[in-house]
Amino acid sequence: MDVLPPQDLFDRALRHFNAREFFEAHEDWETLWHEAEGEERLWLQGLIQWAAAFVHFERGFHASGFVKLIREGRQKAASYTGDTWGLDFDRLLQELRPWFEHADRVDAGAPLTEHAPPRPPCLKTNARTDETRARPTSSRLENGGTRPAS
Repeated sequence: MDVLPPQDLFDRALRHFNAREFFEAHEDWETLWHEAEGEERLWLQGLIQWAAAFVHFERGFHASGFVKLIREGRQKAASYTGDTWGLDFDRLLQELRPWFEHADRVDAGAPLTEHAPPRPPCLKTNARTDETRARPTSSRLENGGTRPAS
């Protein structure tokens, strides 16, 4: 079993996303989502849905799935003001704006891949120190515990 501290798992999800390995990013964030609570849980779910939307886009099918996931991710995550685990979330929202607009065009009947933005966003991190990124650990994630069933 791949057992990483939560921050390392989040950072790996960022690397997966930036490498266009959206399914893998989705899986790592989902592991964290199972442990999260409240607004942070909704925010992580939004990231998961955006990664899944890009899986649909990259595979070139399920336009309705792309539209639904990109919109639901925005509804869940856009107003989040809590800890973003070092992710420059404001920048991500700016870089997603053309994708939100593309989802509107696709919903209106445009082909999924036609006139799409040139590439999915590149996730950036804020400048951080080890002190500011210290996170509580989850014994289930770090000690090989099982993940709850989805």
